[in-house]
Amino acid sequence: MRSRITILMFVDIVGYSTMMKRDQNAAIEAVRELKNRYLEPVVSDLGGEVLKRMGDGWIIAFSSIGPALDSAMQVQSSLYNHRDIKLRIGCHIGEIVEDEDDFYGPGVNIVQRIQTEAPPGGLMISEDLFRQLSDDKGKVLNDAGTFSLKNISQPVRLYQWRPTPSGKSNWGDVPSIVVQPFEFAPADVDTGSLAGDLRDQLIARISRRKGVIVFDGLNKTVDKATYDLRGRLRLAGSRGRFTVTLTLRSDARPVWSQTYEAGKDDIFAFCDDVLQLAEGDLRLQTNAFDGDRLAEISSDDLSVSELRARAANEYYKVTTESWSYGLALMERAIELNPLDGVSLAMRAEAQIMLHGARYEMMADDLKATLSDDLNTAVIQSPKSDYVFWARALFRLTVMDDVAGARADLRRSRDLNPAYLENHELEGQICLRESDFSGADMAYSRLIERGAQNPLQPYRLFQRSVARFCGGDFEGAERDAAAASDLRPNEAGHMKMRALALKELQLAEQAEACLIAARRLSSDPMITTKLPVLPPDFGWLSERLERFACDRIRDSHLG
Repeated sequence: MRSRITILMFVDIVGYSTMMKRDQNAAIEAVRELKNRYLEPVVSDLGGEVLKRMGDGWIIAFSSIGPALDSAMQVQSSLYNHRDIKLRIGCHIGEIVEDEDDFYGPGVNIVQRIQTEAPPGGLMISEDLFRQLSDDKGKVLNDAGTFSLKNISQPVRLYQWRPTPSGKSNWGDVPSIVVQPFEFAPADVDTGSLAGDLRDQLIARISRRKGVIVFDGLNKTVDKATYDLRGRLRLAGSRGRFTVTLTLRSDARPVWSQTYEAGKDDIFAFCDDVLQLAEGDLRLQTNAFDGDRLAEISSDDLSVSELRARAANEYYKVTTESWSYGLALMERAIELNPLDGVSLAMRAEAQIMLHGARYEMMADDLKATLSDDLNTAVIQSPKSDYVFWARALFRLTVMDDVAGARADLRRSRDLNPAYLENHELEGQICLRESDFSGADMAYSRLIERGAQNPLQPYRLFQRSVARFCGGDFEGAERDAAAASDLRPNEAGHMKMRALALKELQLAEQAEACLIAARRLSSDPMITTKLPVLPPDFGWLSERLERFACDRIRDSHLG
């Protein structure tokens, strides 16, 4: 057996199975055209060696880096406007071992997994390969962020390239943040140490996220980045104040700033509180930027991670139309990589939310599919707080498996105690268990910490339902009114408010809410998706589902 270090390239045809189902002869002819005209002649001219052909894929070896990247870029550029053929290409440097029959080595597995993260029509390479590029070669690749590849213990940083339409510089760049030194007052050693701790922990927290690149401005000078992140800590008396500002580097324009205050008697609790809030708000800001940077790219040209970013941006719009589009994007992502855990979880969440908004029961075959998907997601992404959260949501809202939901909630919290969505999950579980005060407390923590979140009307509606079930009709009415103020075109909030007003013996106000509701659309709304109710309140689902075309006279309401 012979071993050698080589540049490995994995080439895969996007949508090959669909092509075969649609027209087998045309698919075979497209592969033949690709092989004989676009791919193998270029590879041969630049010194590449075809190690293996697999019908819809190739494994190719190069002895040097430059020709490998040149061939990949030349092939993809020539196919840019091709009607039928679109490729994903991954490259990595690694050792292979060969005998007379086959070749082996971990590099082969790694390059295949890198290829699954590449954008259709583009190229993705490993950091090991990127480090050995010349400056000219490196400038044409963009940092795509860190990825968790199966059976690789540590996250791997990848770099991508795609043919860029004329006039579109840095098309699809991942947002990057330079964290600058934090200011602090009073200017003493202890306060300076605390500011340094806050800064280090915030860097570590936001670095865990996919879809954003974080640089430590103390340790590295960064010329090209999207944002500067600045912080200021001020301690006075028994209180502490922490301000975070995100500034767009291109024009020095502050795009977001937020101040967090808490008692500092327990300095560790103070740090935990302000860091949780800052991390959650920064996640919202970078998700919004992700949607903007990808807006001009067709979904057919997005990588799996980019499809997830676009879907997340759609979910934050909180409409049935945006969630339906997000679901379609996740279907596309799963076509590209059927074992992508986060995509499987995001598809399941979209199905849960859309069925809930429509007050529909989920079909048994879809339940089985989502159950399998979420179990696969947990296996593929065992370090994702979101994946366990999504399976918990499914177990609770679809399967009514409270114990299973609680187990997944514990796992999500163990992975990331700062993940704010876990408060919502805790509230839903408490509501299902008729622990109305516990549900109120959990929703309140989420609402207080997520004032800027577009999901706030949905959360207010959830707490309104919990308070209504617990007999706090005044609180239920306030929450429904606040949700209606934020989403004034949605009838469900007005109906919930009318139910609470009726219980408060305010019949005229309740009727006014119903009259207002009648003027609004009765279409399903994400923000009025009903949580899982305790057994004694099944009637509430029927009452909210039915459009308010008559006066409230249900026997449950007196």
